[in-house]
Formats: sequence, structure tokens, C-alpha cells
Amino acid sequence: MSRRSELEKEIAIAQSRIDDAPKNTPQEIMEAWIKELDSLSVELNNLYDDNELEDS
Repeated sequence: MSRRSELEKEIAIAQSRIDDAPKNTPQEIMEAWIKELDSLSVELNNLYDDNELEDS
């Protein structure tokens, strides 16, 4: 599995965790989950694909 695929899967899991969190989830936990999602998103956005170079 490519790193891009792994990140996309991790982002989907993190987003689902946030979306499906019970209303009484502590704010600190929600903030940690959002920070994790943001970190994964930044990593995905900055990911370099070798295929991009080949297509140029």
C-alpha cells in the first residue's frame, strides 16, 4: 500500500472518529483528534508522488 493510500485511509478514520463522537466527548480529546486530522492532512498535501514527475 502506498503512503498516499495509507494517509487517505488514516484521514478517513480520523474524520469518522470526529464526526461520530458522542456529544459528551471531552473537549481536550476532540482537540487532539482534530490536531491529528490536521497533521495527517498536511502530510498528505505535502506528499511528493514520483508519478507527478513522470507525467511532466
